[in-house]
Amino acid sequence: MTVVIPKSPAGNFFLCVFVTLIVCLTTVAQSARESLASADAAMQSGRFADAAREYEAWLKAHPNSKAVLLALGICYMQLGRQQEAVATLRRYLKLVPRSAAGHAALGIALLDGAKTAEAKAELEIAVRLNPRQPMQLDAVEALARVYLIEGKAGKAVVLLRPLVASGTGDEALALLGDALIKSGQARAAGEMLNRQLQTNPRSAAQVYALAAWAHLKAGDLAKAAETCERGMRIYPDSEIEAAYLALPAPFLAERIGARIERLQKAPDVAEMIAVGRVLIDADPARKTRANEIAERLLAHAVELAPANASAHYNYGRALSQSGNPNGGQNNLERALGEWEKALALNPGNELRLQILTKIGAARIDLSDFEAAEQAFESALEINRKLPRRKPEAALEYVRFLQLRSRTAEAEALLRENLSWNPFSPQAHLELAKLLATRGQWARVAEEGEFVLRNAGEDEELLRAAHLLLARAYYRLNQPEKARQHQAWIESR
Repeated sequence: MTVVIPKSPAGNFFLCVFVTLIVCLTTVAQSARESLASADAAMQSGRFADAAREYEAWLKAHPNSKAVLLALGICYMQLGRQQEAVATLRRYLKLVPRSAAGHAALGIALLDGAKTAEAKAELEIAVRLNPRQPMQLDAVEALARVYLIEGKAGKAVVLLRPLVASGTGDEALALLGDALIKSGQARAAGEMLNRQLQTNPRSAAQVYALAAWAHLKAGDLAKAAETCERGMRIYPDSEIEAAYLALPAPFLAERIGARIERLQKAPDVAEMIAVGRVLIDADPARKTRANEIAERLLAHAVELAPANASAHYNYGRALSQSGNPNGGQNNLERALGEWEKALALNPGNELRLQILTKIGAARIDLSDFEAAEQAFESALEINRKLPRRKPEAALEYVRFLQLRSRTAEAEALLRENLSWNPFSPQAHLELAKLLATRGQWARVAEEGEFVLRNAGEDEELLRAAHLLLARAYYRLNQPEKARQHQAWIESR
């Protein structure tokens, strides 16, 4: 019998392709075959908890059933039960030590548990044994991510090129683009990603973002800006904006000015939303009239397209940062009104997640903690079902729980967050803060160094990492290291 395990919206960060398991049942009784067939069917339909219960019952009578151990390990992975997944997959590998699928699954389970060194060893075995099977394609992507974290971008490129050449999706392509950029081949990355965007203008937002970063790193500012502008018209509420805001300020101001001038002649809702969002985020300190202009643009967008959820969402964002005489609380109430209108328009899950997260933060500012928690909890439930979960959104809930002195809940959610994406520097920063409250300074230093290596050009992350590292090294009686981080802080 062949059991196909489909992609599950609730699956972990790496397990995202079809996995085929062969379950040999030729020697068991008819009733046993029917029992296992029920478990297989549950697994195939994504009912992993039901499948796990039936596989567990089967293993009580057949403890060395190899295929069932592998299937149960994968069920545990999908359910986020990483420790049980690891234990079960280790049992399986004792019976089938040269199973590439087993080593791949174990490596991914270890990686989701943030055990990077052990995961790397298993993933390397899986790729070496058989790099071509579907499960091993996941292993290749996961191993490439580990190499990138270790600063071995060249090794990641070598791994990923054959995978991308075989015609995989946007995720692997974006990962190769990132690896090329980090290995000093930004121009090649830009050319590769541009070809993809020309072939499919509806490629994922991350492809647009990485193409823009590649052009930026290669020094082609015009191409970087143009790529962002095209992408943000399709995906206004995405990571593309970060690349656009990284353009030199005078160049960005010139581009934005030209876009506003065109909008005055020919109003366009998609362009209004994209420009309005950039204006909100380009001047968070509100030293210019950027937010005021954004507010007018987005109000006009709402007027032209009252059924556009993104228009209401971003108009709410502008209102929440408004410096007009109506006062802070009134501005937040108006923003909340726009966000409720946006939710009523049934936006996609990713935008709904962003809206609910903003509502949670606004409710904290209004000291309405019960409503804030409801919003964060709703956002978390959406996040758990996304194919690509958003660690940064869940971290807002972690911070809320810490604010409410609910440390155990905050830590549990943070651990779950790290299982979604073991490479999130934001999640590791929150873990470092939590460890600092316990005085575990050696681990604070370890986490802080991870954040520093992976913060990229995010000034806020870099500053937070240096602050934590300065504190940690002073506490660890390593003043020279502490002074290096303190010097960085003082130089900014």
